[in-house]
Amino acid sequence: MNQDLSNREITSSRTFSAPRSLVYKAFADPNQLTQWWGPKGFTNSFSQFDLRPGGLWRFTMHAPNGEQYHNESKFTEVTEPERIVFEHLEPVHTFTMAMTFFEQEGKTTLTWHMLFESADECAKVKGFILPANEENFDRLAAHLQARTDGSHEDTSKREIIVSRVFDAPRELVWQAMTDPKHVVNWWGPRGFSTTIEEMDLRPGGVWKQVLHGPDGANYPNKSVFREVVKPERIVYLHGGAREGGPGISFVATWTFEVVEESKTKLTMRQVFASPEDREFVIKEFGAVEGGKQTFARLSEHLSATQCPPFVITREFAAPRDLVWKAWTERECFMQWFGPKGCTISAATFDFRVGGFLHYCMSFPGGNEMWGKWIFLEIVPPSKIVLANSFSDKEGNLARPPFPGDWSLQMLTETTFTEHAGKTTITLKWFPLDATAAERANFDAQRPGFTQGWTGTFDQLEEFLAKA
Repeated sequence: MNQDLSNREITSSRTFSAPRSLVYKAFADPNQLTQWWGPKGFTNSFSQFDLRPGGLWRFTMHAPNGEQYHNESKFTEVTEPERIVFEHLEPVHTFTMAMTFFEQEGKTTLTWHMLFESADECAKVKGFILPANEENFDRLAAHLQARTDGSHEDTSKREIIVSRVFDAPRELVWQAMTDPKHVVNWWGPRGFSTTIEEMDLRPGGVWKQVLHGPDGANYPNKSVFREVVKPERIVYLHGGAREGGPGISFVATWTFEVVEESKTKLTMRQVFASPEDREFVIKEFGAVEGGKQTFARLSEHLSATQCPPFVITREFAAPRDLVWKAWTERECFMQWFGPKGCTISAATFDFRVGGFLHYCMSFPGGNEMWGKWIFLEIVPPSKIVLANSFSDKEGNLARPPFPGDWSLQMLTETTFTEHAGKTTITLKWFPLDATAAERANFDAQRPGFTQGWTGTFDQLEEFLAKA
């Protein structure tokens, strides 16, 4: 005998002038779902949306009066593009929702069938649920209309996408993006530093930070997190500007994808309100190049996190301007740089950000070894950051001419500080984008690094004494 469930169920249905694939995606794509889900006046923020059987959907609905309603559901059936079923687990209203998508002649009928645990519970909420569902369908209809009548522009014309594969596990990349102690070490283009005032990583949480440019300008920024799905996805609404300048805003989506056992693809997608806004931030702030530089700094930070830098410090009895000159002028540099017993010649010495030094070290017996520096950051007379590597005669990057697991490139940061007429040099050196074997080899070579750099600094000291 079939059980009568009519006193425990609520059914709502609406036919939309849109193909089923579009209606289904409006629910299956969390970026779209957040735009229309809920009654009129409500907004929502997702902390998890895992659309597969057994996957969880966690979100908070924000009512116009400021009240918040936390929800948790578990998907039990997903049949694209025909049917989705989930169990709503939130303790106040527990029910099962079956959503069906039926297409006929280019139109789609969406039906919501809600089954409650008891007739009493169904009766309590029916007076609210039915009009709320109709308002929700109204919002979905407006959303679909915007995507089909031409008013919804292809976002490719108003978005910036930056993507890079990092030699680091996803958990570490996630931590670097979400832990303020990590973020301050790499956030922003080269030459920028960051002060984080607040970083509340949860849907509805605020991230306030100030970028400090190399020219002294400050850029206050405020973001509000919409989605946080650890360790896969972060979405936030961003607003910021140069102090005293016009403001900008966009929706940023960060995705973290495992591509190999210890490699992670990180993609940043920024969607602006208009193509004009996109062009403004590209021209005014160099947003595309800035994004690439920010990702490069993240790569360097991840490399240093996985392999602590080799650090050596030396004080010289010479003013900083003279020490800086010894490092940055071709004729001076060639008189002291390199291991003891070798001579150095520079094929190219282009000392500027983006420029490079291509040099040859010649040893007794006729052996030669070529190297290359690419200058990444120059702050006269206090700091030089560069990527260095072995190279061939043509200036192409190369592995070293001796056995062993070596990273293709190293990062070198050299700082110059002056006190009482003397200058202290601090040099930090570590492998970039290194494998586990390359990091282990770097660690094993630390005593040799100390010996080599000590000899080089001895020669610099001799040069400065005669300068």
